[in-house]
Amino acid sequence: MNKKMTLLALLGMCVLAASPVYAHEAGEGYGHGMKGHHGQNPCPVATKVERTSHFLLEKKADLNLTDDQVKSIKDIQLQTEKSSAQQMADMKIFMLDLQSKLGDDKIDAEGTKALIDKNFAAFATDAKASVDAYAKLQSVLTPDQAAKVKEIWKSKKEEWKNKGEFSHKDKE
Repeated sequence: MNKKMTLLALLGMCVLAASPVYAHEAGEGYGHGMKGHHGQNPCPVATKVERTSHFLLEKKADLNLTDDQVKSIKDIQLQTEKSSAQQMADMKIFMLDLQSKLGDDKIDAEGTKALIDKNFAAFATDAKASVDAYAKLQSVLTPDQAAKVKEIWKSKKEEWKNKGEFSHKDKE
């Protein structure tokens, strides 16, 4: 029983280390996540896609985005949100399956390790897809628009610093 508890605690720490440590309260500025708006996201890259797409759409007039660019950004944002919802469901199912396996009188160590391997391989695949989505999001902008985004973001960071709202997570 003690081995089960130790293994469960260890696995719990691994899952926590790989999951939503990057979700924050909404309404605190762009650099503070989108928890209330988009929900928790199990992938930090997907969180970046969601925050960036939200930022771009909010600043579309300042950036002179075309209708096609707005549509592309919205499409990327929607696909990322759908993937995030699926990732959260998959994580919950994994945790339920893991708890069930660890609750057995005799632990199937090989089966449990295979379950863990399968889950974290899927997490890696999802994270790579999020990187592709972020690259696609960046490619929507012209070089001039990308420069304008950096300029706007820099002024936002300065504004947050002056208000004491800037944190290490706002480096983007």
